[in-house]
Amino acid sequence: MVAIDAAAGYVPLYRIARSEIAAQHGGSGQGESAVPSRDENHITMASEATTAALERAAVDADDIGAVFAASVSDYYAEHGVAAQLAYRLGAPTDSRTGDFRGTARAAADALETARQYVRATEKPVVVAAADIMPVEPGGDDEETMGAGAGALILRPRSDDPAATIDSVGQATTGFLERHREHGESAEQGDPRFERRHGVQPAVTTALERTETDADPEYAVASAPGYRFVQTALQSIDAERLSTFNDVGYAGTATLLLDIAHALESTETGDSLVAIAYGQGGADAFRLTVTDASDERPGLSVSEQIETKEYVPYMKHVNSRERYEYQGVPNT
Repeated sequence: MVAIDAAAGYVPLYRIARSEIAAQHGGSGQGESAVPSRDENHITMASEATTAALERAAVDADDIGAVFAASVSDYYAEHGVAAQLAYRLGAPTDSRTGDFRGTARAAADALETARQYVRATEKPVVVAAADIMPVEPGGDDEETMGAGAGALILRPRSDDPAATIDSVGQATTGFLERHREHGESAEQGDPRFERRHGVQPAVTTALERTETDADPEYAVASAPGYRFVQTALQSIDAERLSTFNDVGYAGTATLLLDIAHALESTETGDSLVAIAYGQGGADAFRLTVTDASDERPGLSVSEQIETKEYVPYMKHVNSRERYEYQGVPNT
């Protein structure tokens, strides 16, 4: 059995009302999306989340066996996020590091790799995810693209973890409908077709492979679109916990951010399922909350959501400037 010793999230202070974005293009919108400040990037956000998680954990930095990080918008061509995180946390120089990219499922890949690593070595592992989702003015997904980070500390089961990971299921497919180039917003194919032939069968299969028939009390889901999330959860009779209406879709960070939010919002003994859908299939994690203590260092995800400042449209656009990928500018 592998435990989630602690979890934490990071939400940028700045927000933009989706109605402000929609008004630029003659439409209307509901909810808000997180906007990074000029000095916030994947490393700083992931560091905030992982530092908070470590402060809540019964794990010292010297004991960390591995650091795994996920992102689909990380602009580093080679050196990635995980090694920088390990250095900033003070992890041993022989700790294993690994970066997971290329799919909205990357955080689920990192989490499952961390779970297997803990089982094999019995050493604590840090799992983090951070994204600043790119936008295209007037693009279909501009209103809902957000930013943020999440982090979990995993270790062998102990007396007082925040939760346990009871079972995991996955469905790997060759389904491909959504396309996004480096630094660009996504080009969506037929979303109705993808919900029916991509999301629904993949999530259903992943859930079946957790080998647990009982419906959980709570559910979180990460997918590149609100309707995809609805489809992912439609067969689960559970209360949905989500940061989507306040943060937007934060890429790979959504899964870990929502798990942290759920663990802060539920009670000891509650059951939770966490689902990730993206290019290549779906993953399902069955969790049990084992310590719902309110005495956690740092701000909760809910408190960070409530602490905010609104920015105008141009700041929202300028905060997601194009970057060069392997020397090739994205224009």
